[in-house]
Amino acid sequence: MMDKTRKPRIAILGDFPIGKVYSRYAERTKFYPSWLYNLYEAFLLKQEFDIHWIIVDKMIKEEEVFHVQNQTFHMIPGSRLTLGLYTAYIYNRHKVKKCVKKIRPDIFHGWGTERFYGLAACDFRGKSLLSVQGLLTAYSQRARLSTFESRQKWYEKGVLQRVKYITVESPWAWDRVLELAPEANLSLCEYAVNPDFFNVQRHLSDEPSCLIACSRALVKNIQLAVKAFSRPELRHVKLYMAGPLPEDYSELPENIIPLGGMEHKKVADLMAGVWCLVHPSLADTGPTVVKEARVVGVAAIVTTECGSKQHVIHGKSGYIIPPNDEERLVEAVLAVTKSRETARQMGEYGQDGCRRALRVETMSNTFSELYMKILTD
Repeated sequence: MMDKTRKPRIAILGDFPIGKVYSRYAERTKFYPSWLYNLYEAFLLKQEFDIHWIIVDKMIKEEEVFHVQNQTFHMIPGSRLTLGLYTAYIYNRHKVKKCVKKIRPDIFHGWGTERFYGLAACDFRGKSLLSVQGLLTAYSQRARLSTFESRQKWYEKGVLQRVKYITVESPWAWDRVLELAPEANLSLCEYAVNPDFFNVQRHLSDEPSCLIACSRALVKNIQLAVKAFSRPELRHVKLYMAGPLPEDYSELPENIIPLGGMEHKKVADLMAGVWCLVHPSLADTGPTVVKEARVVGVAAIVTTECGSKQHVIHGKSGYIIPPNDEERLVEAVLAVTKSRETARQMGEYGQDGCRRALRVETMSNTFSELYMKILTD
């Protein structure tokens, strides 16, 4: 039972970019999921909850606890992920259980099924919440996964069926969760976009240009974009690839430019000038880059299997095409890049609504309301 003499206490376990608040781990800030840090900053202002972040990582040298204003961080050295994978993450889960016993939270909130966070949410004997970040089972049905991901999905269905409360960031993810856990208690909660993207000033490049920004995983279907932009019809359009490295490809036409991994700020700078975004994913719960593009005012070309397609109005602010349809991808790129004015108008169509839906304040309000609902349930 919750102690009504104190603020509701929330324990959050996930891939928090601890280097953003603790200089000892500054090297961990280069690439990170933006939404957890967004939530942290929002809760600095709201102060209606007693927030405890639990960070478990093999890079952490020793257990320690520190405070940043009204939030507490619990640092725990973790085991190697490959070892954890084949032992049901027993070591990390044991460490989290000990930490949670000291915190005594009213809600335990785990982020993602890709590691042990969902399992830890199942371990908690009180009110637990799981926020879905990716759905490996759905991905495996549509593309070949890495060995680690293929093994990790062993745990996914059981976790989704055992945790009482689940959030997803898109209707596509909602449907995929219900395929695995038909009785799941779901809430739709958009994960906010990094504030950098709200401040981008658009200045479209003189020549047509597009951006694809994602990992090299097969499910992202980068190869389809490479094939499409290698065709004569699109040789006049530059394709910037954020994520893939130049050495990943032995030969590319001059209009396709691999840039390697990029931080949020550099991706935002690229979005200032490109005419459109392409994201030909075979499966994606809610790709952040699509949301970022729509916040900036960039038209997006996505597939029907893309979780963020709710932010794209077909034929108005981009195009929604079948996965693996090279012809439709070429047609969509040609339609958006017909002229600078076409690209600008399509990018601006529905932009204000996207900016409202994807603000940090919207996300924090949604989770605050959900926390209060769970507490009174």
